[in-house]
Amino acid sequence: MPAYAQDTEQILGNLDKNLEQKEHFTEVKLQRIGTLTEKMGYTVGTDAMYELSSELFKEYSSFQYDSAYVYADRCIALAKKLNDYNRMVEAHCHKVFCLLSSGLMKEAFDEFESIDASKADREQKIYYFSIGSRLNYDACDYNHASAFYHDYVRKGGEYTDSLLQCLATGDNMRNYYIGMKLMKEFKGDESLKYFSKFLQDKDIDTHKKAVVTSCLGWIYLSNDKEEKAIEQLAEAAICDNETATKETTALCVLGSLLYKRGDVERAVRYVQLALDDANFYNARLRLIQVGEILPIIQQDRYAMMKHQRNITVTAGCIFGLFALLLLWGVLSYRKQNTQLKTTKMLLEHSNNQLSDSNHQLEEVNRQMATTNRQLQEANKIKNEYIGRSFYTNSEYIKRVEKLYKTVDRKIATRQFEDLRQSIKESTIKAERMNLYSDFDETFLNIFPDFIEKFNKLFAPEDQKTADTPNTLTPEMRIFALIRLGISDSERISNFLNYSIHTINTYKTRTKNKALVANDDFESKIMEI
Repeated sequence: MPAYAQDTEQILGNLDKNLEQKEHFTEVKLQRIGTLTEKMGYTVGTDAMYELSSELFKEYSSFQYDSAYVYADRCIALAKKLNDYNRMVEAHCHKVFCLLSSGLMKEAFDEFESIDASKADREQKIYYFSIGSRLNYDACDYNHASAFYHDYVRKGGEYTDSLLQCLATGDNMRNYYIGMKLMKEFKGDESLKYFSKFLQDKDIDTHKKAVVTSCLGWIYLSNDKEEKAIEQLAEAAICDNETATKETTALCVLGSLLYKRGDVERAVRYVQLALDDANFYNARLRLIQVGEILPIIQQDRYAMMKHQRNITVTAGCIFGLFALLLLWGVLSYRKQNTQLKTTKMLLEHSNNQLSDSNHQLEEVNRQMATTNRQLQEANKIKNEYIGRSFYTNSEYIKRVEKLYKTVDRKIATRQFEDLRQSIKESTIKAERMNLYSDFDETFLNIFPDFIEKFNKLFAPEDQKTADTPNTLTPEMRIFALIRLGISDSERISNFLNYSIHTINTYKTRTKNKALVANDDFESKIMEI
């Protein structure tokens, strides 16, 4: 596959995808024609019949020559019946378009010369002059090496000038026809400017866009800008495909360019599709153009395949000889290999035993490492809590001693009511809160990131923190005890002064809100 510029490769890829929908676009076209044909069955009045026949001609004009010709003739007959001068001009122009599109150039000129558009309205004159311009420009392409080439270009330019006089100053179609005239006069750079202006209009007809981008492809090709030419011709082919245009040259020319670049597979596919379109339209001129290219590509493709086949046969012979030599080497090597196999099996057996021993040692090491971590953690917890308990007990004994002295003094002085106030439940509750505070402080010294990691087990809206910094919530306190190895609910309830039922309720409610499964929650706590 030859290398293309990034933009070129992208648009060729887009064209390949677009061509995959070719049948779909054709079906849409046929459905539209079918609707108009069905409408013909119940249309009343010669005037309405003419308009419908003209519309059907336009649908067939670049789609199928035979049907377009039939409706062009029908338009002529209906225009005569209506005795409508403008419609006679329009209908005969329809017929000229059919003849020139099919490559019947003499017949097209004869038909065109029979038309008198001198008294026609502006719209019919525009159509007449555009057909005259197209007829002469197509004739010069058809007779490219002829001595009459420049005469056709001159006549085409004259019709174009007449056409431009009929168009309004701000009409975008002026850019189209001026660009076409300049291109035929080999003024490529100037025509590029007008074609570019024409394409800036986002509402332009897709078929006209196909014609202009195809012309740009020719201009770039004549200026040796092959990559640009390929991009424009690919864009034209996409537009032609989407409008189901069968009277076209873009895909054929693009195929010949890709063939020169060595992209034979794409070239054959594109030219074959162009040939199918030409056959469908029954365009003699297009069939001749495609017929000149396809055999050359097919012949080179066959030569390439033949060359590849010869390479394959030669490689096969070399490979066969190499295989025979290899077989001889294998047979001679096999004897030595048999002797080595026994030694290898013994070595493999020894290696397997060593490997098993290594695995066992690794498992023992892992278990020892786990045990060491657990011992280190337990030792850290022990040291922290022993030191803390000494301090706490000392403080507690001081408070009890102070209480005893107070009680003894108040009994001696018979201050019973004061004594009663001194030993109220609030004092005991305060002592318990001090106990919890000491527990929290000690625990967070050992596990400083417990609160953060505990909260990560919950969604943001379910995360909790105590009112006082560095303090555990009741739920956290329960699982802090579990982290210390106290998993029995009764022991936890005794420490926290809750009922066993309350402890279990706290645990269940907390696990249900967690992001992990209930069965995995306590193991995640132990990992903190």
